[in-house]
Amino acid sequence: MKKYVLIFLILCALALSLYGCGGQNDTALTEAEAAAIYDLTGVDASRFTDITGDVLTGERTANFRAAAKVHQYQNLYAFIVRPIAYNGPITVAVVIDGEREESLGIRIVEHVETPYYVRDMENAWFVNRFAGRSVHTYLRSVRLVAHADEEIVAITGATVTTDGIINGVNAAFGIYQEFALGLIAEYVPYMVRFERSPGTGPVETGYLAIRAYGVVLAEVSLEEIRALPSVRRMMSIHSSAGVTEHSFRGTLLSHILDFVDPSFIDDYSWVVALGVDGFTSGIGMDEVRAENNVFVVYEDNGEPLPKIDGTPGAMRVIVISDVFGQRFTNYMTEIILESERHS
Repeated sequence: MKKYVLIFLILCALALSLYGCGGQNDTALTEAEAAAIYDLTGVDASRFTDITGDVLTGERTANFRAAAKVHQYQNLYAFIVRPIAYNGPITVAVVIDGEREESLGIRIVEHVETPYYVRDMENAWFVNRFAGRSVHTYLRSVRLVAHADEEIVAITGATVTTDGIINGVNAAFGIYQEFALGLIAEYVPYMVRFERSPGTGPVETGYLAIRAYGVVLAEVSLEEIRALPSVRRMMSIHSSAGVTEHSFRGTLLSHILDFVDPSFIDDYSWVVALGVDGFTSGIGMDEVRAENNVFVVYEDNGEPLPKIDGTPGAMRVIVISDVFGQRFTNYMTEIILESERHS
């Protein structure tokens, strides 16, 4: 008997060192979670009471599986949710104002998503979309424009991630509906269902998306760009491999922006060209305005530029004043407009 007691004590000591055993509260807020809640409420997280055990009971643990922790301070309810998105869990802090019965917003605490796809996920203009949403209605994602209170415009190129975050917020809403309002809330999935193709990523579709603050403002096809006034520009590019000679054909980036919306050049200060391989280059709008400087090209030495898969149909940004080609973006898929430059 003593032998089994000793084994139990050893196992418990090991569990205590790793996970906690009989005394460590795994629903306590981490430092990062507490900071996120303070950012949303202005209230020190130490003033919140852990009510997870009282709230996540019975079927709620299955119906709202993304929910991990619930803490309360007066009429404020702070949730830590961990929905599964594209690569894995996203830890999100969600706060509900019980007096107004609406969300104060969200903060992203931790994630394992690919930075290339979710580069906008933690920006204020995205997370603030979740503020002021009624807890009575579940949210859903839309692509370009939100027409209803429950609609959230998805991050460009990261729909699965956006849907995962929305699942987490909806789990918080559903739990609140049940324990605070006495309603029966609809089940919320904790994992986004989608078809993942191994080895695939963004692809060149023959369209150039123009977006700002996560919203696609327009898509311009390669054929439309070819129809704009074109020029041929000779260029010598210096690199570690030597000097290469090029005869590019394309159109000024300013012509493309003007074709879509003439106000873009005045309303934004920077252009970021994004390639399918994840390469980005920042170009000041003053450079775009300059005569014969920034072009979107689609031919080199009389041949169509090859896409990353080797087939014809690629687009590339070139800056004539950059003789080393360090800001050339190959396999271009997006133009991002910014009011100020973000690193």
